[in-house]
Amino acid sequence: MMAFKKTGRVALITGATSPDGVGYAIAESLARNGFSIILHGRRDAEDVEPLRAKLERKHQVKADYIRANLLERSEIENLCREVKTIYPGGVDVLVNNAGLSHRAKLEDFPPAKWDELIAVNLTAPFDLTRLLFGDMKRKGWGRIINISSVRSKIVDADSSVPYAAAKHGLNGLTKATAMAGLGSGVTCNAICPALIKTKLAIELIEKATKRWGVSFEEAKKRILSTINPSGKFVTVEQVAELASFLCTPAADQITGAELPVDAGLWAKL
Repeated sequence: MMAFKKTGRVALITGATSPDGVGYAIAESLARNGFSIILHGRRDAEDVEPLRAKLERKHQVKADYIRANLLERSEIENLCREVKTIYPGGVDVLVNNAGLSHRAKLEDFPPAKWDELIAVNLTAPFDLTRLLFGDMKRKGWGRIINISSVRSKIVDADSSVPYAAAKHGLNGLTKATAMAGLGSGVTCNAICPALIKTKLAIELIEKATKRWGVSFEEAKKRILSTINPSGKFVTVEQVAELASFLCTPAADQITGAELPVDAGLWAKL
């Protein structure tokens, strides 16, 4: 039987079952630093098993997977009950990473899609925070990290309206939660990345090549020039390492912050 590291701290990361995604990168970074990990997603357990097992094997930490549909409050509540079954004292770190997006003109935007985006991007982080915050306060230490977006502060004509609205709301939730945690040892911060190099970003560029009738490299250059002024993608590792830093003693007095990993975009505000 594998001997796990004993740090006494546990992290739940939502939307963490894509091997090239931000959520799993954060899980890897925290596991590397000795945190026990709970992965969350909507995939079948057998599909996630290789990723879960990799965390245990590579970092010698306990890793679990809980499936839940964040569109359903009952499933969020059940997720938190399952967490308490595994760890009766609750988690020490909550990373609200799961997200949805959908693009359409405002006048054509399907109301049902609005409901879905708000539910996953804003309501689910509220519910998870509401249900897990008390245990953190009782223990006198906790970290809530919301993965927001540069679209939480700056939008353009191509921005998804409900996505931008939800991320603005998520930053507000971050600040309000930080105020609720003052003096308790619990902090709450938002990380706001620009365009991250993931499978979804590559698909976005591929669609643009067809829409604009240009090469992949030209489409990438155009897109990065408007979202990532540095001309480079943000990497999942850069976001993950910032999340891990927020879980160190050096970040004890960082709370309520909107931390940009934005390739210089907010400097143009």
